[in-house]
Amino acid sequence: MDGLPDCLHEREGELCCEGVRLSEIGTAVGTPCYVYSETAVRGRYAALAEAFVGAPCRVFYSVKANHNRALLRVFRELGAGADVVSLGELIRARRAGFAGADIVFGGVGKRVDELEAALAEDVFMVNVESESELRALSELAVARGATARVAVRVNPGIEAGGHAYTRTGHYKTKFGVAWEDAEALYELAARLDGIEPIGVDAHIGSQIFSTEPYRQVLQRLGELAGAIRARGIELRYLDIGGGFGVPHEGGAGIDLRAVGDAARAVTAEYKLTVLVEPGRWLVAPAGILLARVLYAKNLGDQRYYVTDTGSNDLVRPSYYSAHHPVEMVQRAPATEVADVVGPVCEAGDFLALGCEVPALREGDLLAVLYAGAYGFVMSSNYNSRPRAAEVLVSGDRYRVVRRRETIEELMAAEELDD
Repeated sequence: MDGLPDCLHEREGELCCEGVRLSEIGTAVGTPCYVYSETAVRGRYAALAEAFVGAPCRVFYSVKANHNRALLRVFRELGAGADVVSLGELIRARRAGFAGADIVFGGVGKRVDELEAALAEDVFMVNVESESELRALSELAVARGATARVAVRVNPGIEAGGHAYTRTGHYKTKFGVAWEDAEALYELAARLDGIEPIGVDAHIGSQIFSTEPYRQVLQRLGELAGAIRARGIELRYLDIGGGFGVPHEGGAGIDLRAVGDAARAVTAEYKLTVLVEPGRWLVAPAGILLARVLYAKNLGDQRYYVTDTGSNDLVRPSYYSAHHPVEMVQRAPATEVADVVGPVCEAGDFLALGCEVPALREGDLLAVLYAGAYGFVMSSNYNSRPRAAEVLVSGDRYRVVRRRETIEELMAAEELDD
């Protein structure tokens, strides 16, 4: 049972999410289906908050990790804010009950209508990523008679994280402004009408397991804030983003208490409040993707199990080479090595390669683990496949929090003369 995430346990030889058997959900709701544990989400949020006790700190949940409004409402109830990167995410957060004052709006390519929405909602802070964006926001704010509170996202030149696509703190990515340009941009921000610089921001990557990159970025941002203050610009917030690593095969993961220690030291020295924007760390272990085996076959000495879910529902294995353990819901010992693949017409459509599994039968129910983050939100309708249902489990009850799409819904927006 090593490696099972927070949301699962075994009872009478079967995997359960909290007090509900996964087989019950699979039968009633169908597959593919995402299942999330509310208890696991709450437990991880409590552990995160405990790690930063003693440091002035605000948590803004990164909506892009999982934007289901049922989960957003849980985070709102827990006291988190929302970190959004698009107009759609802003609207989701507002409809989930977050006030504008509880929202940070980030993202490298904000459109005019998105900047206008940030001003209309009077969001807590806009993280700007270029001089052009800063000037555009100023013009819009002046036109509205508003003031935009901003932080500049600086690129600290720190490379950390897992896959190359998720390392965002160095100069070979599109994010942020160059470290050497930051002070001049803050001086401009202080001069522009409709702009109030209140913080400094950096995001260095994702799936980071070492605490050292966070210690470095905290110290560097603290020093930068001090230098900017020396120019008469009073900053109050230090935003370090998220990116805390989640091990998919058990293990302790990142030492958040040590990150908290670094935050406590820097915030005490520079009299700043630290903002953290975790997503994956909070929800990945709280979710699984249910699938059924459609067919079993051999090609030479290679064994394949074809399921009813694939890269259209969970793109991370093929896009990021991400490892997601696959477990049989009706527990049985592993007896063979096989590729667990999907139905999509692509050679890169797989859930797990070289997976140790029991001898599966057609119709068996499988659970793809650590799928609570960047699963449904990155899914698509490729091959005209409807997106999966989503279910939230609370104790011994569950409810569908997003119904399965229909084929008719996929074509509803197409304007044709039939």
